[in-house]
Amino acid sequence: MLSGNHFYHRTVRKLVVAFGSLFNNIRLVRYDAANTTEIERINVPLAYANKEKFYKRITEDPNLANPTQTILPRMAFEMGAITYDPLRKTSSHISNFYTYPASTVNQVRLSPYNFDFNLHLYVRNNEDGLQIIEQILPYFTPDYTLTVDFLNNGSLPLDVPIVFNSINYEQNYEGDPETTRVLTWSLNFEVKGYMIGPTSEIKLIKKVTANVATDNYQSTNRKIECSTGTGKYKYGELVYQGTSVHEATARAYVSKWDSTANNLYLFDVSGDFVANSVISGVVSRAKYNVSAIEASTQLVNITVQPNPLTANVGDDFGFTTTIEEYPRIDASIGVDSSLISVDSNLISVDLL
Repeated sequence: MLSGNHFYHRTVRKLVVAFGSLFNNIRLVRYDAANTTEIERINVPLAYANKEKFYKRITEDPNLANPTQTILPRMAFEMGAITYDPLRKTSSHISNFYTYPASTVNQVRLSPYNFDFNLHLYVRNNEDGLQIIEQILPYFTPDYTLTVDFLNNGSLPLDVPIVFNSINYEQNYEGDPETTRVLTWSLNFEVKGYMIGPTSEIKLIKKVTANVATDNYQSTNRKIECSTGTGKYKYGELVYQGTSVHEATARAYVSKWDSTANNLYLFDVSGDFVANSVISGVVSRAKYNVSAIEASTQLVNITVQPNPLTANVGDDFGFTTTIEEYPRIDASIGVDSSLISVDSNLISVDLL
């Protein structure tokens, strides 16, 4: 089986009913010889039947007691071939979504198919046939669009174009052509419908996060996660690990200090920073113990959420966008460690 779940949306049946509903209220009016006074008004009966079988049905009369003229006009329609429509194909990764019940979002796959339909008119004279034809053809230019609710819950109405292709006319005589005849009009239509696959429930996405990064900083930037410590690192200052700046095992410059999460972002890293060791700031004299180290290439964090957060499918809502930037300092502005002098009471840094 292609699908482990049974499904049956009665798609073809609904298309047949929708097509037949277009022609189930056609009236034929007959006038006197002067065409001024109405003498008869007929609602033309419509049935789903094959052309040949229906013609045989309305013309057969084993007892010769029911002339054909007394049961005409009549209409019948039938569905013919079903063919796939590649011109309406969309990407296989695209699904259609609908809400049913109110708080539940479902997805379904639609496959475009064309359905061939024929409408047959059986009349006694040309005037009757032309009057019926004139009530049909003006609506097709060359298509007429119906909206069909394929899932019967109002959640997935689809527009279905019905395209008029051609019309044929023929005369069939039974017995004496002067007394009994049946005129047949055959109209061909193409219904651009769908075959609907299984449905499945999906979860709503209420938060989208995008991280923007660059490879330019991959080898020279770090994110340092700190635990305990004191002070606040300053933007652009030199930090190091080791007993002193001159004897440091690793050096870098501060691009951001997140005092809430105790995360330190560095650029122009030289040497290897290690965990479970203190990282010191030359200017701020901040000191924190390093708990974890990772390469930091992130430039921007963008978060988008609905506003209000309680918004559901079908609600009117806006969006709240939060943009967090991770500042960088131009690497061309650096600090030469040879110009750093250390004094027991004062630390000065000469910038190039």
